[in-house]
Amino acid sequence: MDSFTFNRQLIPDYLEFDQGLNYMFDINTYDFPQLHTHQDYWEFTILTEGTLNHHINGQVETYPKNTLFFCTTKDSHYLKSATSERVRYINIMVREQHLLNLLNTISPTFANALLNGKRHFIIPNGLLYSIEELLHKINLLPSLQFRAYYNDLLCSATLLILQHLFTSMIEFQPEVTGEQPEWLITLKSISQNKAFLTYSVQDLCKKLNYSRMQLNRLFKAHLNTTPHDYLIDHKLRYAKNMLRNTKLKLLDIAMTTGYATLSQFNINFKKKFGMTPGEYRKLAKSPIPLEDD
Repeated sequence: MDSFTFNRQLIPDYLEFDQGLNYMFDINTYDFPQLHTHQDYWEFTILTEGTLNHHINGQVETYPKNTLFFCTTKDSHYLKSATSERVRYINIMVREQHLLNLLNTISPTFANALLNGKRHFIIPNGLLYSIEELLHKINLLPSLQFRAYYNDLLCSATLLILQHLFTSMIEFQPEVTGEQPEWLITLKSISQNKAFLTYSVQDLCKKLNYSRMQLNRLFKAHLNTTPHDYLIDHKLRYAKNMLRNTKLKLLDIAMTTGYATLSQFNINFKKKFGMTPGEYRKLAKSPIPLEDD
């Protein structure tokens, strides 16, 4: 298949603003079957309706509704509908150098993580709604305000996307060596969900499809702990961050992390960290830095 290259001058109506634009966006309801690359911009695409086949770098990936995916200047790709259903997708294009500056502001390793990592993510409806609202505001701009606010509104949408990508890539990594078994990969995935804070060992057995005895043996062999202690450590680590970063009452934090009583939360926290939650909160707010656990 022949390929061609897009530069940033994509939308003829906006060419007069080209020197001042770091962003552009488009909303499409059709296939884009021409193989192409991007000369100097990255493209973030959000599929809002239908199912889409993304042909990228010789591979085919099928995306459902609410998939966010992106391409860089190093990629060749095209888009085709996967079914007869209508597709709708949003494209937000960002000049590469401007985007790299944004990524570096968030984290010096963020750009490499995006280049070398996963390229597609399912996004929540709330994020999609926020992005659609920003695009709606752009369409409401009068001509005299277009130059002043177009970049800023699309920058806001891009930052929402980058925030989601950054947090999606941060995962608590179990301390294991060698190839990870499937159950451990599943454990790592479900531990990122808020519901995991209320899990019991029985819940783990159901999710991982092992008996309590089998699970105990696996956790000992791979994580050097028990399922019960693993869950406790997860809850207390989360609680410690809430004590440091919020002003929530101790009871609220205890309930958020799956404790039925404040007393049991206090007992477990002191056993783990050598101080009560209240004592930890006072130290966390003091100028003296706390050692990481």
